[in-house]
Amino acid sequence: MLSKRSRQQLIRSVVSQQRISTQLELVNTLRALGCEVTQATISRDIRELGLDKSRDKMGRARYTLPETEQRRDPAAACGRMLREFATTVVNVKNLVVVKSEVGTAPGLGRVIDQLDHELIVGCVAGDDTVLIVAQGGEEAIVVAEYLRQLGG
Repeated sequence: MLSKRSRQQLIRSVVSQQRISTQLELVNTLRALGCEVTQATISRDIRELGLDKSRDKMGRARYTLPETEQRRDPAAACGRMLREFATTVVNVKNLVVVKSEVGTAPGLGRVIDQLDHELIVGCVAGDDTVLIVAQGGEEAIVVAEYLRQLGG
């Protein structure tokens, strides 16, 4: 069984590559790809992903990805992830440690990387921990406070 994140990534991929016009079509397509889902789950995923329903060039209805994906506002996406999954944000010397719920650190690491914050040298994510390397101790304090303000 796929995790929610993996399932939603699969939905994004399917919707961007195929014309899917109903929830039932999406359920059947995902099942054909080995992802057992229910219509209720797909309905929630569509809402959470912000999928739009529009018409293609032939006038046929289809689900589409939102024109302005949340990734276009990295700070907002990072804030949402921090509020939902982060449990602590602490700085130690030139490092910032973000503890999170099990399995959520890779996604947190990705949105932190997408911030392109000038004080962050890089980050590494495990299963429930993101380790962020800052340029120095003072910079780590600033980065930790920034992440806390975003939602951590």
